[in-house]
Amino acid sequence: MRHPRFQALRAAVCAVVVTAGALVGSGAAAEDPLAGIVLDDTTGRSWHLDELRNAPVLLIIADRRAPEQATQWGERLAARALPVAPWRDHGKVVWLSVADLRRVPDYARDSARERVRDEETGRSQDERRQRSPLLLDWSGLLAERFGAERGEALVVLLAADRRRLVDARGAPTDATVTRLADAITTAATP
Repeated sequence: MRHPRFQALRAAVCAVVVTAGALVGSGAAAEDPLAGIVLDDTTGRSWHLDELRNAPVLLIIADRRAPEQATQWGERLAARALPVAPWRDHGKVVWLSVADLRRVPDYARDSARERVRDEETGRSQDERRQRSPLLLDWSGLLAERFGAERGEALVVLLAADRRRLVDARGAPTDATVTRLADAITTAATP
Protein backbone atom coordinates (compact mmCIF):
# COMPACT_ATOMS: atom_id res chain seq x y z
CA MET A 1 0.00 0.00 0.00
CA ARG A 2 1.31 3.44 -0.99
CA HIS A 3 1.66 6.30 1.40
CA PRO A 4 -1.17 8.95 1.17
CA ARG A 5 1.35 11.75 0.57
CA PHE A 6 2.81 9.82 -2.36
CA GLN A 7 -0.67 9.33 -3.84
CA ALA A 8 -1.47 13.05 -3.42
CA LEU A 9 1.84 14.01 -5.07
CA ARG A 10 1.23 11.58 -7.90
CA ALA A 11 -2.27 13.03 -8.44
CA ALA A 12 -0.86 16.57 -8.52
CA VAL A 13 1.83 15.59 -11.04
CA CYS A 14 -0.80 13.90 -13.22
CA ALA A 15 -2.96 17.02 -13.09
CA VAL A 16 -0.02 19.18 -14.18
CA VAL A 17 0.82 16.80 -17.03
CA VAL A 18 -2.81 16.72 -18.23
CA THR A 19 -3.09 20.52 -18.04
CA ALA A 20 0.20 20.99 -19.90
CA GLY A 21 -0.95 18.53 -22.54
CA ALA A 22 -4.20 20.42 -22.96
CA LEU A 23 -2.34 23.71 -23.35
CA VAL A 24 0.01 22.24 -25.92
CA GLY A 25 -2.93 20.71 -27.75
CA SER A 26 -4.84 23.99 -27.82
CA GLY A 27 -1.75 25.81 -29.05
CA ALA A 28 -1.36 23.31 -31.85
CA ALA A 29 -4.96 23.93 -32.88
CA ALA A 30 -4.20 27.64 -33.18
CA GLU A 31 -1.12 27.09 -35.37
CA ASP A 32 -1.48 28.50 -38.84
CA PRO A 33 -2.27 25.65 -41.28
CA LEU A 34 -1.54 28.07 -44.14
CA ALA A 35 1.98 28.91 -42.96
CA GLY A 36 4.76 28.21 -45.40
CA ILE A 37 2.45 27.32 -48.29
CA VAL A 38 2.99 28.81 -51.74
CA LEU A 39 0.56 27.86 -54.51
CA ASP A 40 0.46 28.85 -58.17
CA ASP A 41 -2.58 29.96 -60.13
CA THR A 42 -3.38 28.97 -63.71
CA THR A 43 -1.09 31.71 -65.07
CA GLY A 44 1.88 30.51 -63.01
CA ARG A 45 1.77 33.40 -60.53
CA SER A 46 2.80 32.36 -57.00
CA TRP A 47 0.55 33.14 -54.03
CA HIS A 48 2.26 33.12 -50.62
CA LEU A 49 -0.34 32.15 -48.02
CA ASP A 50 1.92 33.49 -45.24
CA GLU A 51 0.74 36.94 -46.35
CA LEU A 52 -2.69 36.07 -44.92
CA ARG A 53 -1.47 35.83 -41.33
CA ASN A 54 -4.01 37.37 -38.91
CA ALA A 55 -6.72 37.58 -41.58
CA PRO A 56 -9.87 35.44 -41.70
CA VAL A 57 -9.80 33.03 -44.65
CA LEU A 58 -12.49 31.09 -46.51
CA LEU A 59 -11.18 28.02 -48.32
CA ILE A 60 -13.11 26.06 -50.92
CA ILE A 61 -11.12 22.96 -51.81
CA ALA A 62 -12.17 20.47 -54.47
CA ASP A 63 -10.52 17.75 -56.49
CA ARG A 64 -11.28 16.96 -60.13
CA ARG A 65 -14.32 14.91 -59.08
CA ALA A 66 -16.03 17.80 -57.25
CA PRO A 67 -15.74 20.96 -59.37
CA GLU A 68 -19.52 21.25 -59.72
CA GLN A 69 -19.96 21.34 -55.94
CA ALA A 70 -17.24 23.98 -55.58
CA THR A 71 -18.85 26.05 -58.35
CA GLN A 72 -22.23 25.81 -56.63
CA TRP A 73 -20.68 27.09 -53.40
CA GLY A 74 -19.03 29.93 -55.29
CA GLU A 75 -22.21 30.95 -57.09
CA ARG A 76 -24.36 30.84 -53.96
CA LEU A 77 -21.87 32.83 -51.89
CA ALA A 78 -21.18 35.38 -54.64
CA ALA A 79 -24.93 36.03 -54.96
CA ARG A 80 -25.03 37.17 -51.31
CA ALA A 81 -22.62 40.11 -51.67
CA LEU A 82 -20.64 39.05 -48.60
CA PRO A 83 -17.62 40.92 -47.18
CA VAL A 84 -15.05 38.78 -49.01
CA ALA A 85 -12.02 39.78 -51.03
CA PRO A 86 -9.68 38.05 -53.46
CA TRP A 87 -6.74 38.75 -51.19
CA ARG A 88 -6.06 40.56 -47.94
CA ASP A 89 -8.42 43.52 -47.42
CA HIS A 90 -9.20 45.10 -44.02
CA GLY A 91 -12.67 44.19 -42.79
CA LYS A 92 -13.10 41.34 -45.28
CA VAL A 93 -12.58 37.60 -45.39
CA VAL A 94 -10.04 36.31 -47.92
CA TRP A 95 -11.70 33.84 -50.28
CA LEU A 96 -9.39 31.13 -51.64
CA SER A 97 -10.46 28.57 -54.20
CA VAL A 98 -8.10 25.61 -54.26
CA ALA A 99 -7.90 22.78 -56.77
CA ASP A 100 -6.64 19.59 -55.11
CA LEU A 101 -4.51 18.15 -57.92
CA ARG A 102 -2.39 15.68 -55.95
CA ARG A 103 -3.56 12.76 -58.07
CA VAL A 104 -2.49 14.39 -61.35
CA PRO A 105 0.77 12.82 -62.54
CA ASP A 106 3.66 15.13 -63.42
CA TYR A 107 3.42 14.42 -67.13
CA ALA A 108 -0.25 15.53 -67.21
CA ARG A 109 0.14 18.82 -65.35
CA ASP A 110 0.26 21.07 -68.41
CA SER A 111 -2.96 19.66 -69.82
CA ALA A 112 -4.59 19.76 -66.37
CA ARG A 113 -3.58 23.43 -65.99
CA GLU A 114 -5.09 24.18 -69.40
CA ARG A 115 -8.34 22.41 -68.52
CA VAL A 116 -8.58 24.32 -65.23
CA ARG A 117 -7.88 27.59 -67.05
CA ASP A 118 -10.75 26.83 -69.46
CA GLU A 119 -13.10 26.14 -66.54
CA GLU A 120 -12.10 29.42 -64.89
CA THR A 121 -13.48 31.38 -67.85
CA GLY A 122 -16.93 30.02 -66.96
CA ARG A 123 -17.05 31.81 -63.58
CA SER A 124 -19.59 34.57 -63.10
CA GLN A 125 -18.37 38.18 -63.04
CA ASP A 126 -19.34 38.48 -59.33
CA GLU A 127 -17.36 35.38 -58.49
CA ARG A 128 -14.24 36.57 -60.33
CA ARG A 129 -14.46 39.98 -58.64
CA GLN A 130 -14.75 38.55 -55.13
CA ARG A 131 -12.28 35.71 -54.91
CA SER A 132 -8.70 34.92 -55.77
CA PRO A 133 -7.74 33.05 -58.89
CA LEU A 134 -8.03 29.31 -58.61
CA LEU A 135 -4.94 28.10 -56.75
CA LEU A 136 -3.39 24.82 -57.88
CA ASP A 137 -2.31 22.50 -55.07
CA TRP A 138 -0.29 19.85 -56.91
CA SER A 139 0.83 18.17 -53.67
CA GLY A 140 -2.63 18.22 -52.04
CA LEU A 141 -1.14 19.78 -48.93
CA LEU A 142 -4.18 21.89 -48.05
CA ALA A 143 -6.56 19.02 -48.78
CA GLU A 144 -4.58 16.81 -46.41
CA ARG A 145 -4.27 19.47 -43.69
CA PHE A 146 -8.01 20.12 -43.71
CA GLY A 147 -9.18 16.55 -44.32
CA ALA A 148 -10.71 16.93 -47.78
CA GLU A 149 -12.21 13.77 -49.26
CA ARG A 150 -12.20 12.62 -52.87
CA GLY A 151 -15.22 13.70 -54.87
CA GLU A 152 -16.48 16.11 -52.23
CA ALA A 153 -15.95 19.87 -51.99
CA LEU A 154 -14.67 21.07 -48.63
CA VAL A 155 -15.50 24.54 -47.34
CA VAL A 156 -13.60 25.82 -44.32
CA LEU A 157 -13.86 29.25 -42.72
CA LEU A 158 -10.86 30.12 -40.55
CA ALA A 159 -10.90 32.94 -38.03
CA ALA A 160 -7.97 35.36 -37.99
CA ASP A 161 -6.50 33.27 -35.13
CA ARG A 162 -6.96 30.12 -37.31
CA ARG A 163 -9.81 28.55 -35.34
CA ARG A 164 -12.17 26.65 -37.62
CA LEU A 165 -15.46 28.55 -37.57
CA VAL A 166 -17.32 26.55 -40.22
CA ASP A 167 -16.61 23.22 -41.86
CA ALA A 168 -18.95 22.00 -44.62
CA ARG A 169 -18.65 19.17 -47.14
CA GLY A 170 -20.33 18.31 -50.39
CA ALA A 171 -22.90 20.39 -52.23
CA PRO A 172 -24.26 23.50 -50.54
CA THR A 173 -27.68 23.49 -48.90
CA ASP A 174 -29.74 26.51 -47.88
CA ALA A 175 -28.89 25.85 -44.22
CA THR A 176 -25.13 25.49 -44.75
CA VAL A 177 -24.94 28.56 -47.00
CA THR A 178 -26.83 30.64 -44.43
CA ARG A 179 -24.64 29.39 -41.58
CA LEU A 180 -21.48 30.12 -43.59
CA ALA A 181 -22.71 33.55 -44.72
CA ASP A 182 -23.49 34.53 -41.13
CA ALA A 183 -20.06 33.33 -39.97
CA ILE A 184 -18.32 35.23 -42.79
CA THR A 185 -20.08 38.45 -41.80
CA THR A 186 -19.07 37.93 -38.17
CA ALA A 187 -15.45 37.00 -39.03
CA ALA A 188 -15.07 40.06 -41.28
CA THR A 189 -15.97 42.46 -38.50
CA PRO A 190 -12.67 44.00 -37.36
